[in-house]
Amino acid sequence: MPKPWTQYRKLVKSIERQEEATQGRRTAQTSNRPVRLIDARKAVLLRCQGRCENPTCGGQPTDVTDGGQPILEVDHVVEIAAGGRDHPVQMVALCPNCHAMKGRGRNREALRSVLVSVANRAHADWNLSTRSKNA
Repeated sequence: MPKPWTQYRKLVKSIERQEEATQGRRTAQTSNRPVRLIDARKAVLLRCQGRCENPTCGGQPTDVTDGGQPILEVDHVVEIAAGGRDHPVQMVALCPNCHAMKGRGRNREALRSVLVSVANRAHADWNLSTRSKNA
């Protein structure tokens, strides 16, 4: 197996051969994205109280955005394209690392199972809390 720096140099040479021909060019794209409800995202961010909702999160960043908000990504545990809802009952707020693990990690299916329960439980708790305060 080649040394990492040998592979790196090979990749850089390839980039440099192609760079001039691609500089400033853009590819045209069309998309067919589902309509998202901004209130669903806002509700999840309110519910999470600035914390990653993955119960096994190993290190949410302490840094914040320019606007002073926690660095969190709202994610659909059950993807809309797979029949999921754009509703807080199927959405979680995740730190960037947990979001990457949920999407690309080796244990993503197990994590998704946990996050479905987390989203359901958190949504139910907040609904119950609201109902008891309004009663």
